[in-house]
Amino acid sequence: MKFTKYVSVSAKMYFFFISILVFQNISAQQKIVSGSVLDPFTRERIPYASLQWKKAGFGTVTDSIGNFKLALPARRPDTLLVTYVGFETKSIPVNAVLDSLHLNIQLGVLKSDKGVVVKTKSKRGLIWWQRIVSHKPNNDPYKYDTYKYELYNKVELDLNNINRNSFNNIKLLKPFGFILDNVDSVSEKTPFLPVFFTETISDYYYTESPHKVREIIKAASTKGIKNETVLQFMGGANQKINSYSNYIMIFGKEFISPLSSVGDKYYRYQAADTQTINNQQYFHLFFSPLQAGENTFAGECLIHSTTWAIKRISMDASSTASINFVKRLSIVQEFKLYNDSTWILSKDKFVAEISPLKKDKLSFIGRKTSMYNNTVVNDPSIYNELKKNSQKEEVIIDDSAKERSNVYWDSKRLEPLGKNELKVLKLIDTLKSFPLFKKYTNAAEFIVDGRKKFGKIEIGPWFRWFSGNQLEQFRMRFDLATTEKFSKNLLMHGYIAYGMKTETFHGKVDANYKIPASNGISVFASYTHDLDNGKGRYNDEDVSMDNMFTQLIRRPNIRQKFIQVEEVKAAITKEWKSKFSTQLSFTRSDYETFQPLPHRSSVSKNASDIINAELGLKLRYAPGEKSITTHRKTHRLKGFNPVYELKYATGLQGVTGSDYSYQKLAASISQKFRIPRWGNVSYYAYSGKIFGGPLPFMLLELHPGNEIYYYNRQAFNLMNRFEYFSDQFVGINLEHNFDKKLLNLLPFMRKVSVRQFWNVKAVQGTLSDENRRLNRLDYENYRLRSLRGRTYVELGTGLENIFRFLRIDLVWRFAPPQVIPPGMVNPGPNPNPSPFPTPIPMSKFGIFGSFQFKL
Repeated sequence: MKFTKYVSVSAKMYFFFISILVFQNISAQQKIVSGSVLDPFTRERIPYASLQWKKAGFGTVTDSIGNFKLALPARRPDTLLVTYVGFETKSIPVNAVLDSLHLNIQLGVLKSDKGVVVKTKSKRGLIWWQRIVSHKPNNDPYKYDTYKYELYNKVELDLNNINRNSFNNIKLLKPFGFILDNVDSVSEKTPFLPVFFTETISDYYYTESPHKVREIIKAASTKGIKNETVLQFMGGANQKINSYSNYIMIFGKEFISPLSSVGDKYYRYQAADTQTINNQQYFHLFFSPLQAGENTFAGECLIHSTTWAIKRISMDASSTASINFVKRLSIVQEFKLYNDSTWILSKDKFVAEISPLKKDKLSFIGRKTSMYNNTVVNDPSIYNELKKNSQKEEVIIDDSAKERSNVYWDSKRLEPLGKNELKVLKLIDTLKSFPLFKKYTNAAEFIVDGRKKFGKIEIGPWFRWFSGNQLEQFRMRFDLATTEKFSKNLLMHGYIAYGMKTETFHGKVDANYKIPASNGISVFASYTHDLDNGKGRYNDEDVSMDNMFTQLIRRPNIRQKFIQVEEVKAAITKEWKSKFSTQLSFTRSDYETFQPLPHRSSVSKNASDIINAELGLKLRYAPGEKSITTHRKTHRLKGFNPVYELKYATGLQGVTGSDYSYQKLAASISQKFRIPRWGNVSYYAYSGKIFGGPLPFMLLELHPGNEIYYYNRQAFNLMNRFEYFSDQFVGINLEHNFDKKLLNLLPFMRKVSVRQFWNVKAVQGTLSDENRRLNRLDYENYRLRSLRGRTYVELGTGLENIFRFLRIDLVWRFAPPQVIPPGMVNPGPNPNPSPFPTPIPMSKFGIFGSFQFKL
C-alpha cells in the first residue's frame, strides 16, 4: 500500500513537472511581438511591408495602417528580415526582439531608382492609371467651389548627420556636449537633433470663384531655435499640393504628377496586388520614372476599386530631379470618403532634406504634417464667413491663440506628439539659458549678415569698412544703425566715409518710421553727401559698388565715372492689404561731376550749379505677392501674377534754388510664369518719356550698364555706365530657363544638376533736339551718346547651378553703329583743336559669373 501510494504521488509529481515544461514551451511558441514598420524619412507607417524569420521561414505583412503581429520562433537565435519595395532589407537579431514585445521598426536605406524591382504586371498597371485619369474629375478633392475644414498643422526642423566626434574633439563645441543627450537616431551612423517645432489649429475657408481664402488661427505654439532664413527656405512646404493635378509645384519647380494625363510619357506603372480594407477592395499600384533627369516621383498608391479614387499615395522625388540642395523629398497624402462616392483629403505630409554641404554632411530635415477634420463643402455659411475678408487672402490670429494650455493642445491635436517632437520643448529651454550658445550664434550672424548688434544699435556691414575706387583710391566707411530693441517702428541709419586721395568726407543719415495702427503708412527722410557710382538697375535699389570686392572683378581699360550728389529726400508710403501701394516723395539734389564726365558748368543753365527739386508719385500693384518683413527691410516674394508700376515726377523750378521744370512719366510690368514641361519665363517690360527741358544728362534716363565681371540681371552687362542717355525710351528684359529639358536630350547629362537658359535685353531710345544741344555729345574726354531711335540689344545664354551655386553667362552685344556728328573728324596723328573723342573700346562678347542660392 505504501509503495503504491508512493508511486501514485511520484506519478502525479512527474506529470506536474511535465505539464509545466509543456506549458512553458507552448507559451514560448505563442509569444507574440507586435509593432509598426516606419519610413525612416517621413516617419509614416508603411502598409503591406513584409516581415519574415530567416531560419524559421514564417512571417507576416503589415496591415493597411502599417501595424503587425508576429509569433516568435521556437528555436533561437534567429533574424527578423523586414523588406519593402524600394528599400534595402532591414535585419533585426532575435535577441533585440526579446528586449521588447512592441517594436517600431524603421526600414533600411532607400535604394536608388535603378534598384527598385517589382514583380508585377505592367500592362495591368497602365490600365489602372488610365482608369484613375478618366475618373479624376469626380475624385479631385479640390473640385468644389467652396469648402471649409478644421486644419491642424505641425512643422518640425531637425539637424541631420550630427557629428558626435565634433563635440568631443573640437574645443569650441565641447561645452555643448549635453546636446548629445537629446540626439535621436535611426542608427549610430545617422544621428539627428530636433531643434524647432511649431503647431497651429485653425478654421480654414475657401472659395474658387471669386478666389478668397480666410484662415482663423485658434491656437499656435512655437518651440525651438527659430532661424528666419531656414524657415523661408522651407516655405515650399506651406504650399497646397494636389496629387491629382497634372503638374505639382514644389519649391518653385514643376514636377510631373504620377496621376497626370500625360503620365505614361514619364512613368512606368506596375500593378501589384489587391487588398481588402474595411470590406472595401483596393488595388496596389507602383510607379517609377521612365528615365533619369526628369522632375518625377517614385512611389505607390492604393486605388479604390469602385470609384477609382486614391486612398493613399506616397511619392519620393527622383534622385536626379532638378531641385537644388534638396537631398530627398517625400509627399504622403491620405484621402477618405466624404459620402458614398466623394473623396476628400484627410492627411497631408511633406518632408524635405536640405543639404547645402556635401553628402553625409550636416543637413536640415523639415517635416510638415497637415490633418483635416470636420470638412464641409458647398455650404452657404462658407460664403458668409468669406464676406468678412477685406482682401483675397486673410489670416486672422485669435488674441488667445498663443496662450493655449497644454490641456487644450492634448485635447485638440488630431494625433499625439512623438518623442522627437517632445524633445524640442526640453532642448530649447536648455539652450536659451546657455550664454555661450548666444555668443556663438551672434558671431555666426556677424560673419554671414555682416552686422554686429550691441543692444539698441548695430554696426556694419563689415565688407564696406574698406574699399577702393579710381577717384578716392583707398576708402574707409563706418555704418551705425538702430535695432528693434531701440524701436520696433523707427529705424535710423547713418554712415561716414573718407577718401584717402581726395581727402574728403562723405556720408549719409536716414530714418524710416512705421506709424503704429496706421494700416501700412510709413515716413522716410534722408540726407546724403556722397559719390553716385551710376545707375545699376531699373528700380530704386541700385547695386552698390561700395564694398571691398568690386575692384577685384572690374573689367579692364574702363575708367570709372562718378557724380557727387548732395541730396535731401522725404517720402511717405502707404501699403494697402490689396497689395496696392503709393509713395509720395520730395527730393532736392545738388550735383558735381568728375572727369572724364563733362564738368557741370558745361551743362548747367547758369553755367555754374546744377540744383534740382522734384516731386514724385509712385503707384505699385502686386497681386498675390507675399513679403517677409524684418526690422531692416521688407523682402518681396513675387508670385506668378504681373506686377505693375507707374511713376510720375515733376521738376519744381524756383523751389529751393531749382533751375528746372519738367515732367517724367514711366511705367513697367514684370512677371514670372511657367510653361508646362518647358521651365519658367520671366520678363520686365518698361517705357518712359521726359517732357520739358532742356535737362543736363544726370536728370535724363541713364540706361544701366555694368563694368564688372559679376553678372547683373537688371543691367546691360556689355554697356558701360554713363554710355547711353534718353528722354524717351522703351525696353524689355526676357529670360527663359529650360531647367534640364534640353540637356536631358544628351544621355550623359541626365544625372548632372546644371540647367540651361537664354535671355535677351533690348532698349530703344531717343533724345530731343534741345537736350542734344545742351548735352553736346562731343566732349573732348568723354562722349555722351544717344541711341538716336535705334535699338541696343544683348543676347545671352549659359548654364546655372554649376556646383549648385555658380552661374555662367555668355553675352553678345549688338549696338547701333557709332555716328560721327557733322564737322567732327576722327583723331589722327595731328588732330584738329576739337577732335571727335577717341571711341572707348567696347567688347562685343563677354563671359560673366555670379552666385545664386536657389532651389
